[in-house]
Amino acid sequence: MALVAVLAAVLVLLAVLQYRWSLEISRAEQTRIVASLNNSVNEFRQAFYRELVQVSTAFSGEPEPGDQDFWAGFTDRYHEWARTAARPDLIANVYVLEAERSEKTRLLRLRPGSDSDFEPAAWPPELDRLKQTIAERVDAESHRPPGPPMPELRSFAWTMEQDVPALVRPVFNINRMGWRREGADGPPRQRPAPPQRTLLGFVIVELNRGAMDRLLGDLAQRYFSGPDGFIYNVAVVSGATNAKIIYRSDAQLTATALNPPDARVALLPATGAENRAFEATPPGNPAERAHTPRRNHAGTNRGPFLARVRGAFILPSPGADPWVLLARHKSGSLEAVVAAERMRNLLLSFGVLLLLAVSMALIVLSAQHARRLAHLQMEFVAGVSHELRTPVTVICSAADNLAEGFVGAKDQVKEYGVLIRNQGRRLAGMIEQILQFAAGQSRAASYELAPVSVPEAIGAVLASVSDLPEAAGFTVEREIDPGLPHVEADATALSRCLENLILNAFKYSTESRWVRIRAVRAQGSPHVRISVEDRGVGIEAADLPHIFEPFYRGKAAQAALIHGAGLGLSLARDMAEGMGGRLEAESEPGRGSTFTLELRVAEAAAEPLPRTA
Repeated sequence: MALVAVLAAVLVLLAVLQYRWSLEISRAEQTRIVASLNNSVNEFRQAFYRELVQVSTAFSGEPEPGDQDFWAGFTDRYHEWARTAARPDLIANVYVLEAERSEKTRLLRLRPGSDSDFEPAAWPPELDRLKQTIAERVDAESHRPPGPPMPELRSFAWTMEQDVPALVRPVFNINRMGWRREGADGPPRQRPAPPQRTLLGFVIVELNRGAMDRLLGDLAQRYFSGPDGFIYNVAVVSGATNAKIIYRSDAQLTATALNPPDARVALLPATGAENRAFEATPPGNPAERAHTPRRNHAGTNRGPFLARVRGAFILPSPGADPWVLLARHKSGSLEAVVAAERMRNLLLSFGVLLLLAVSMALIVLSAQHARRLAHLQMEFVAGVSHELRTPVTVICSAADNLAEGFVGAKDQVKEYGVLIRNQGRRLAGMIEQILQFAAGQSRAASYELAPVSVPEAIGAVLASVSDLPEAAGFTVEREIDPGLPHVEADATALSRCLENLILNAFKYSTESRWVRIRAVRAQGSPHVRISVEDRGVGIEAADLPHIFEPFYRGKAAQAALIHGAGLGLSLARDMAEGMGGRLEAESEPGRGSTFTLELRVAEAAAEPLPRTA
C-alpha cells in the first residue's frame, strides 16, 4: 500500500507538471506563431512596396533649369522599365498632366513608338475621381503665396490612388534665387537664398489591375502558405473589413470570415517614419538605390530631402480608403489554434499518464490476485493432502488387518472389503477432480453432445453414490416431470456434473440430511432445469459470487470443518457451459442452497446460453 501511495503521488505530480508544461508550451507556441505572422505581414508589405517603388523610380526626377522638353525623356524611361522590370505588365498607361499658372491643364498619354511620344488624350472614366483630386491640388498650388517652398513630404512624394489604382506625383521646377546678405551689424554674412518652386504638372502611372491581382496572389502564396497550401486566409480590402475586397486567397472567402483578423495592417506606410523604416532593404535592391541622393547633370546636389522623396516615398491617397491587409488562420483565430493544440497535447499527455495509472493498477491487481491465488493453492494443497491422507490411511489400516489375519470371519472380511472399496472410490474421485481441473487449465475440454435422458442420468448418479459414506442416512426426494424431453449433453460430463452437485449437497447438509432433486421443463421454454436442493449451512452473500472459482471455499464451510478442495463447483460449471448450458446458485445462510443446471432440449438447435457472472 505504501508503494501504491508513492506511485499515485508520482502520477499526480506528473499530471501537474504536464499541465504546467503544456501551458508554457502553448504560450511559447502562441508567441512564435504571432512573431511568424507579423514577420510574414511585414515581408508582404515590404515586397509589395518595393514593387511600387520600382515603378515610381523609373518615372522619377526633376527638370533642370532651362529644360524645355522634360516630358520627352519619359519614353526612354518607359522602354527601360519594360526591358528590365520583373513585372513589365504592371503598368497599364502613363499619363502626364501639364499645369500652368494660368490654371490651364492638358492631359497627355504616352504612346511609345509614335512620332510625338505623347499625344493629347481625354480623361478616361476610371480617372474621373483622380481628375477632381488633381484639380484641387493644382488650384491650391496656384493660390499658394509666393515665398520659399516648405519641404512637406506629401508635396513631393508619390501618392498611391487606390481607387484607380495609379501612382501620382507632382513635378516642380525648383528655381534658386541667388544669395542674400544677413546681419545689419558686424561683418557681412551671405548664404544661399531659399529656392522657389513652380508646378509643371503631374505624372500619372496607371497600374494594371489584373497584374496587381497576380502580384498580390504571388506575395500571399510566398509568405502565407506552406507545403500543403495556405496556412492563413489572406485578403486585401479597401477600408474597413466589410468594404470592397481587392484580393482574396480563396474565391469563397468573405471579409466577414476574417473578422476578427489575426493580423490587420495598412498595406502602404502612411507616414514618413514608416517609409524610412522601409528603407532597410538588402543591398543592391532597387528601392535602396532609389533612396540614394542623385546629382543633376551639372553635378549640383539637390539636397537630401528632395533626393530622398523623389523616388522612394509612396503615400496612400488621403481621399481614398487605404488598402488593408487581413490575415486569419484557416483553423480559426490564433487563440483557438493554440488552444486546440494545447488540448491535443494535454489529451496525449494525460492519455499516457492514464495508461501508466491503468498499468500500475493492473500490476497491483495482478499481484493481489497472484497472492490470493497462491494462498488458495496453499489451502488446496493442504486440503487435498488431508483429503488424500484419510482414505489412504483407512485403506492401509484395513489392508494391514487383513494381512495380519486379525480379521477372519466372513462377515468381517466383507465389511473390510466394502470399506476399502468405498475409500478407494473416494480417493479415485478426488484424483479424477484434480486431473479434470488440470486438463481444463491446459486445454479446452471437448464434449460429444447427443440426446440424453435426464431421468436415466439422475438415476445412474444416485445409484453410483448410494453406497458412499456421504449418502448414509440421507433422504433423497426426486421430482421429475413425466414426459421430460431429452437434453443435448455429453452423458459422461452430465453424470459428473450431477455427481458433484449431489455430493456437495450431502457434504453441506449437516444434521438435516435431506436432498431434493427436481427436473422440470419451463412452459414455453426450450430448456430443462435440473435443480439439487439441500437444507444445510447455506452460503454467505459475500461468498456466493466466488463459489465457482477454483480453490475457493466459503467461510461457512471452513468454520464447519467440512473437508474439500474447492474444485467441485468450478468443474461443474465448466462442464455445464461446455455443453451449452449454465449453472446457477441460490442460497440463504442457515437455510440451505439450491444449484440449478439448465440445458437445452435435444430438438432445440440454438446458441449456447449466456454465461452468468
